[in-house]
Amino acid sequence: MNKKTIIISAIIIILILMIGGVWLFYRNKPAEEIPAIISGLFPSAGEKNIQGLTGPSGNEELPSGQNQNQVLKQGNLIQLSSNAISGAAGASTTVRYIEKSTGHIYEINPDGQNRQRLSNTTILKTFESFWSLAANKLIIRYFEESSVVQNSLLSVKTFSSTISTTTQGIFLPQSITSVTVSPNEDKIFYLISTEGTTMGISANFENKNQKNIFNSSFGEFNVSWPKNDMITLLTKPSAFSEGFFYSLNPQTGKLGKIIGEIKGLTALLSSDGTRVIYSESNNKSLETKIFNLKQQTSSDFDLKTLPEKCVWSKSNKDIVYCAVPDNFPQGDYPDDWYQGLVSFKDSIWQKNFSTGETNILISETNVDVINPFLTKDENYLIFTNKENNTLWSLKLQ
Repeated sequence: MNKKTIIISAIIIILILMIGGVWLFYRNKPAEEIPAIISGLFPSAGEKNIQGLTGPSGNEELPSGQNQNQVLKQGNLIQLSSNAISGAAGASTTVRYIEKSTGHIYEINPDGQNRQRLSNTTILKTFESFWSLAANKLIIRYFEESSVVQNSLLSVKTFSSTISTTTQGIFLPQSITSVTVSPNEDKIFYLISTEGTTMGISANFENKNQKNIFNSSFGEFNVSWPKNDMITLLTKPSAFSEGFFYSLNPQTGKLGKIIGEIKGLTALLSSDGTRVIYSESNNKSLETKIFNLKQQTSSDFDLKTLPEKCVWSKSNKDIVYCAVPDNFPQGDYPDDWYQGLVSFKDSIWQKNFSTGETNILISETNVDVINPFLTKDENYLIFTNKENNTLWSLKLQ
């Protein structure tokens, strides 16, 4: 072997060793912290700064003419956002929402004035959020690049001179199927599926003090927490299957059936736990009824609508506000509406059960109402348009 061959061989060997060393370095490098997964019975909480694509800091005004700043008013009906949102809630005197395309959190008066951006962290592909009663904490659900659903708990702060460029978050399990927040905003409840079992976990807003209060081999539920002492579980509604509506005591874990064996069942419990608005599929349409929990009786509701379009007053337990479709084309309900095969143009009504009065507040809104809620003073009804996920308000007083 001549000298030239020996030199070339030595260079090749050195290159191989260098490549191997680099590969071993990155192979053994600690992985970045990932969202919590199931370990034993409960998921562990993991704190992490959610770093996004951040824009310039500072409490700057958005450029005039930008869609986000436009507010459309039609009498007492006000469009609060031109861009799609992934959830909203009422703070003390304002409304807070998270923008769907960016994950930025905004605050605005219910009359459409004084919009302020509270968060500058970009969280792409947010599709759902659940807020605490004071709108200072929320759970967001979003897609990562791998199309994996992530669930995170965030705290919302108001910044007087600068916008937050990072958001402190606590990751929840990816296996969450449904989640809700307690009326006292000190706890959360979520369902997770693992090994063919659905567990219901209650925890505080740091995802600590976790307690397993529900177990089922059937996991298709929508959950809500309308009363401090009552969580509700509704089987995923379909016109082709019988639905059930259950109550769950968050302290004892006691489960009880409210109503059931109803096709297409979707339901909403009143804030005092005495009445349920529910709808059922019937002859390519639906019927809306009222169930009295004390008397264990059902009666027809004089507003034909889906319970998802209603919200109960907290100041007057006998009052409910409902968006009512102007007409119901034939279809399988609620499936066709959920799937976007049918859309509605709603009018908004108020029903007072103590007086029996039913009053229309506004007709022909051209909005398909979802996720309605009342501001703290109940002077405004806030809701989302299902057609484009924009945020709206209706002045009531």
